[in-house]
Amino acid sequence: MNQDNNQKKTENLIDQKEEKDFLAREEIKTMEKDISRLRETEADRERERVSRIKTAEEIARDKEREKLAQRASLERDLAEKEAMAREERIKRMREEREAKKSVSTQIETKKTEAFTGGFRDALKETQAREEEQRKKFLDRIVARAEGREEVPVPPPIPPVIRETPRQAPEPPKIILKKPSLGQKIWIRIVLSLLVLSILALVATFWYWYLAVREKPEITAPINPVAEQKELAIPPPLFSFEGSQTLTLKISQTSEVPTQLLKTLQSTTTLGEISRILIEDTKNTEILGLKELFGSFGITPPDDFYGKLANNATLFVYSQEEGNRLGLVVKTNGQEGLAETMTSWEGTMEESFRGLSELLGKDKPALVSYFKNAKYRETGFRFQTFSRQDLGIVYAIFDDYFILTTSWKSMEKALDKLKEAPLSVENMSLAEKIGQLFFIGINGTTLTEETERLITDIQPGGILLLKKNIINEDQTKKLIQDLQQVSLKNYGIPLFIGVDQEGGEISPVNFIQEQTTQSEIKTAEQAYAVGWSRGEELRALGINLNLAPVLDTAQPGDFVFGRAFQVTDSQASAFAKALIYGQKTASILTAVKHFPGYGEIAFDPEDLLATLDKTPQVGLFETAAEAKPEFVMTSNVIYSEIDPNLPFSFSPEGIKLLKQSVGPDPLIMTDDLPQQSLIDKFSLKGVVTLPIRAGADILTFSNNWETTLGAAVSVLQEAVLNGEITQTRIDDSVFKIIKLKKTYYNL
Repeated sequence: MNQDNNQKKTENLIDQKEEKDFLAREEIKTMEKDISRLRETEADRERERVSRIKTAEEIARDKEREKLAQRASLERDLAEKEAMAREERIKRMREEREAKKSVSTQIETKKTEAFTGGFRDALKETQAREEEQRKKFLDRIVARAEGREEVPVPPPIPPVIRETPRQAPEPPKIILKKPSLGQKIWIRIVLSLLVLSILALVATFWYWYLAVREKPEITAPINPVAEQKELAIPPPLFSFEGSQTLTLKISQTSEVPTQLLKTLQSTTTLGEISRILIEDTKNTEILGLKELFGSFGITPPDDFYGKLANNATLFVYSQEEGNRLGLVVKTNGQEGLAETMTSWEGTMEESFRGLSELLGKDKPALVSYFKNAKYRETGFRFQTFSRQDLGIVYAIFDDYFILTTSWKSMEKALDKLKEAPLSVENMSLAEKIGQLFFIGINGTTLTEETERLITDIQPGGILLLKKNIINEDQTKKLIQDLQQVSLKNYGIPLFIGVDQEGGEISPVNFIQEQTTQSEIKTAEQAYAVGWSRGEELRALGINLNLAPVLDTAQPGDFVFGRAFQVTDSQASAFAKALIYGQKTASILTAVKHFPGYGEIAFDPEDLLATLDKTPQVGLFETAAEAKPEFVMTSNVIYSEIDPNLPFSFSPEGIKLLKQSVGPDPLIMTDDLPQQSLIDKFSLKGVVTLPIRAGADILTFSNNWETTLGAAVSVLQEAVLNGEITQTRIDDSVFKIIKLKKTYYNL
């Protein structure tokens, strides 16, 4: 019994274990299925998520497409609305036209009906009367036939009252008596004479009218013609000497492209530049910038024309790639012009499409933006259309605006402008102001700082000091570089000066001629010193020597050792001989220091000096006979001349100088940036007072680093605000340019 129970328990345990195993296996299978389904679900979700994932670029493109689609949809909606509005307007116009037509038709119909209705009524009334009269007439006929009544003659139908005209009485018969034979003869004779007289009168009249009569002068026609306008041709802004001028005649601006195309297609000499004049024959004038742009449909910014003069110098330049157009025009001041051009650059290709196609542009530009370039130190902007040197090129140079259609034509225009004849008329105010300054520099070579200084100031001359000079080769190279920078940037050569007095005051210490003025004993020696010194200076490139010293000095004066140590008469002869010697060597001379630093024991550059008496100027008066090109003034107050102002600042002082040496020499001040002068008169006074007094050149050779830039600005402002007249500046610049043209054979 127990054994059976144990066996049953064992079987039950086995069954339970098997059941558990089965359930475990089933559960595992279920879990595997669930995991499989979960993985599939996750995979589907991942695929769905991946399918929705897009790159930023695709999203951006989609957004851009959506924007474009929205814009297109908006434009389409606007177009549809506009079309519907246009159709509605057309419909209203048609309805209004139909209504007007209907009203006019009704009015015409009413008028016609009114007219025809009245006519019909009258016709019916007339027919009724006729019918009634016929009936009465027939009734009478019948009555007469029956013997009842005689039928009278019926009245005319319709009754018309006619007035019988009166018969005019017959005129009385006139019985003419036949003329006799004699009377007939006399009548014929009289008639013949009458006819002959008439013929004679007619013949006489025509003879007088055709041959004898003086034809009357027509003083004024019935329709007076306006006086013929004289064609005014503006002067070119640069020289076309040796080149032809092409005149294109048009009657309206629409003819300009055709005429220019013929010119561009004509055969020209390679490298030739020719001026083009477009004459409007209808208005008798040369087309200006605005009319020229208008003929090609070029629309610049609103403020463009206001910044430029209208008279443009139009030219065609022949280059290997073909003929190219260009123009030069004066600016009304450069302020804002560069900004205006920059704002226009984005649409200039489209604006110049007509002109560009005329020159052969048939494709979009190679480059869609403008770049910077430079030629002969002048910057310009350009956009290239094709590899055939075709595009838009413009530059703002001094007070000129240049616009060309190729790089090479821009270079040619700049060459022409920089090679323009040296004259005051062609100079800007900045160039004129620069010519009035005689400045110092730093260093023994041309540094970027010095190059920038010359470019900005545009000085008339440079004074080389001992610190700038080492040896012959270095000095030559420095001077060549200085001249090259000046000529490249503003086309005017420099005065290159030194204080080569001999002895201690000899910045060029390696030349052989070192004789001091105090060592000169004869006029012949003075001439030889001047000539020998001048030859050596000129070989270096120096063209101006600030010597001789003509101060009347006594022992103890700070300039005594630098002056002649002889009698006044001998000093006069020596001074003239020394100047003549330098002239023979082609060296310009500046005599100094008028009226003199005599009786001053200290250097007046360190401290402002005042003298009660004016030094003797006889030596300067005699030396003037040798015609020195410059006279340097002193910065001393001479109480007898002007108790308040240094000589260089005083109108009375400059007046005395001109009375003593004449009006021809250029008047040059001694060094001005002295602290004693600036403290007493301010920098503005130091700069403006000498110019107002009549000085021509302002010397800034020492301590210029902190004063020169401001000095130039102060002087320019004084001219612009009217403190110093333009004429005063022009007078000095004219003398400077005249001397440079003579010396350099310009």
